[in-house]
Amino acid sequence: MSKIVSRLNAALEGRYRIDRELGVGGMATVFLADDVRHNRKVAIKVLKPELAAMVGGERFLAEIETTANLHHPHILPLFDSGEADGFLFFVMPYVEGETLRHRLDREKQLPVDEAVTIAVKVAGALQAAHDRGVIHRDIKPANILLQNGEPLVADFGIALAMEQASGGRMTETGLSVGTPFYMSPEQATADRDPDARSDLYSLACVLYEMLVGDPPHTGSTAQAVVAKILTRDPEPVTESRRTVPDHVEVALDRALQRLPADRFSRAAEFAAALEGRGSAAGRAAASSRRRATSPVWSRTGPWTAATAAAISIALWGWFRPGPALEMGVPTHLAVPLPTLGGAATGQDLQLAITPDGTTLLYTAIAPDGENRTMRRFMHELESAVLPGVVPFLAGYAISADGGSFVGYTPDNRAFRYSIDGSGGRTLPAGLPTGWQTWDEDGSVWFSNDIPGQGPVRVTSSGEVTKPFEDEFGDLTFQQVLPGGRWALVIRQHQGISTGPVLLLDLEDGRAEPLLERDMAGVQYTAGYLLLVSPDGVLEAVAFDADARRIIGEPVRLAQDIMVEAGTTQLVTAANGTVAYIPEQPRSLALVSRDGSRRSATTEDRNFHAPAFSPDGTRLAVDFSSAEGRNVWVIDLEDGVPIRATFDRNGHDPRWTPDGEFVTYLAEPDSVQGFGIYRTRPGSLNSEQLTNQPGLSFAGMWLPDGSGIVTSATETQPGLREDIVFLPDRGTGPMEPILATRYMESWPALSPDGEWLAYVSDRSGRLEVYAAPLDGEGDLIQVSLAGGIEPLWSRDGTELFYRTGASAGSEMMTARIRTEPRLEVISRETLFSVADMATATPHVNYDVSPDGQTFAMVLFNPASRVMVIQNLPELVRRLGGGGSD
Repeated sequence: MSKIVSRLNAALEGRYRIDRELGVGGMATVFLADDVRHNRKVAIKVLKPELAAMVGGERFLAEIETTANLHHPHILPLFDSGEADGFLFFVMPYVEGETLRHRLDREKQLPVDEAVTIAVKVAGALQAAHDRGVIHRDIKPANILLQNGEPLVADFGIALAMEQASGGRMTETGLSVGTPFYMSPEQATADRDPDARSDLYSLACVLYEMLVGDPPHTGSTAQAVVAKILTRDPEPVTESRRTVPDHVEVALDRALQRLPADRFSRAAEFAAALEGRGSAAGRAAASSRRRATSPVWSRTGPWTAATAAAISIALWGWFRPGPALEMGVPTHLAVPLPTLGGAATGQDLQLAITPDGTTLLYTAIAPDGENRTMRRFMHELESAVLPGVVPFLAGYAISADGGSFVGYTPDNRAFRYSIDGSGGRTLPAGLPTGWQTWDEDGSVWFSNDIPGQGPVRVTSSGEVTKPFEDEFGDLTFQQVLPGGRWALVIRQHQGISTGPVLLLDLEDGRAEPLLERDMAGVQYTAGYLLLVSPDGVLEAVAFDADARRIIGEPVRLAQDIMVEAGTTQLVTAANGTVAYIPEQPRSLALVSRDGSRRSATTEDRNFHAPAFSPDGTRLAVDFSSAEGRNVWVIDLEDGVPIRATFDRNGHDPRWTPDGEFVTYLAEPDSVQGFGIYRTRPGSLNSEQLTNQPGLSFAGMWLPDGSGIVTSATETQPGLREDIVFLPDRGTGPMEPILATRYMESWPALSPDGEWLAYVSDRSGRLEVYAAPLDGEGDLIQVSLAGGIEPLWSRDGTELFYRTGASAGSEMMTARIRTEPRLEVISRETLFSVADMATATPHVNYDVSPDGQTFAMVLFNPASRVMVIQNLPELVRRLGGGGSD
């Protein structure tokens, strides 16, 4: 029996006895239980811990009281609710049947008469609730139970209770109340409080799916579905189901109108229309005439070669060169990225689009484990390898004329090719790589991430210049604006390319502030700035490029942009087309030394920096959720993440040697940069240990807890990443351990505190080194052909590391001897880590105390790119102003 069930049974003793888990939903876990007092079976829904922490028990229970008095034959009653041992729960009758969701998954479509009857009865339940002022807000097949064929609407008012108890934070932060396929437009945009007409829209979506087999709007992501809800009319139901009566089609058409004022005002009116009463009969003839004249090709039927050809022609029409502003209808769609038997990737800026919006460049993993540059014409259904392009190329940037592109390899070599992959040549050695952009004159600007050193410009003839000498070393170039005079740049801090947005005058070096908010990416196209926040939210705001000023308020377009190490996978074409790679949820795996894997938790999140507790029973890890980025603790027995931090941008957890506290990095409210904090898991309180400029890692504790070894940037002018010591139990002033003109990063402290492993580029590439922590002794090189992310075993006899960040990366172990001198006895390859996410300036994995199990983050490579066309029209439809 899981620990959660044991806790619940202990807390509910004498009232309920948990039998088993029935299922897990987006907000709660459902358990079958015995009602001890009344000798009956019940279903107990227990809110997920992160939601319970957000809404608070007292407010939730107060709000849910309003639903307890709803009585109707087709409403599942609420028996009880309460708080027990920190869990929020509510109790309902146990229905021996199935949900409508289960039946649709099994049968796909229902008989027309039965589907209409179910909808009419659900409408009756809605009317009874609406009469008492209760809006459901989450009508969907999963919330409609079927008992002996009769529908029962469950979770009545639960969504409202969640929203009210959270003070509106769920809608604001993305933990949506409602399910995208069944959301009304006003619910999707959160521009008004949903009323009864929103529930009718959702019920119409459910009926549509019962008849057709799919909801009115589908898509590969929630954002794609919402975009369709806001911009497209659903296909008439009779196009897919000819047997649907005209009056049902008319009723559905009215209930699915985007404007609430155009829908039925009451559920009873919708029910009457579905039964052929009221105004529906008078409008049925019009529907019949529309259906009779509908084009034959739009009806459901087998695909032919001619059909595929027609679709290809249509795709070419959508993506053909030319100004997107001339098109009347915006699109926001997913484009699959065909692969080479491996998977398309989305890290290290591996996406580019030509200025006319017709061609994508991206990277895919070939069967031999190497990366290949792929070209995808938007009007074609397949991608092709660009011949002659070196493997492992990333950082694509396409020239303003669309004829060339540049990129770089992991060993920091920069290349230039024609857009077809021909004419490749190596650019001058020593160029900074990581972010580059083209000027209109054919030159390329390279951002320089070395503090105190400015950006580099390579002219079309190959001449290398540094126009600003050593200024602006903290700027990352995003885009040169039309005209070539000004560039959009981000002022990075803490060695990560996120920060405020500035405009840089490329003639005289003036930098003007444009946006104070920290951004991970910014692009300009068609009169709009595209802004990506560090947590992946994409917004558009009108921008007067001549006056260099923002106009109006931003409009949210998406909230799942991939952001890696502070850089973002967003590109724009000059014609107003936008492309981005969506964030792929990551898995947290427990990997044995032979490479076999099992899940550490049932959830997929953007996990980062897992760390075993000293006793090996728990994992600390950070990830972003609706409440921002925070540290969570996972008990490995039940795999449930419990939120541990409540500061801004909490990440990089590390346990104190006694296992009592978790230390982590977070941003103080009033000071730039990061501070190191600590908290006791389960407590809402935290303590700041230190806040010093340049801190970039929470660090590793000395075994006696007397200090922290960590990393920092800009410890001295002209230096890069360095390794430093924080004495006085982590509170003292920063003392350099390794601070040279080379990069020293990924510090790893041996269990006895005597030895330091780290990564340096002193040889020209990243290698793992080890030396005495006090500096009194020899330095040895541990890796032989490139290495990153070193980590000691808990007994100090092994040093683990990975061979690099490419597709062929492997986990290595080096046997270490410290007496009579420090040396490597042997090296052994353990398993491939090609799909395991890296991090900097610290490891992105951990090893259990017994040295047998690795906690690792598995990234799910991107298999699609999201494309937005006719951006200005989409912004206007979503409520934003024009750019003029």
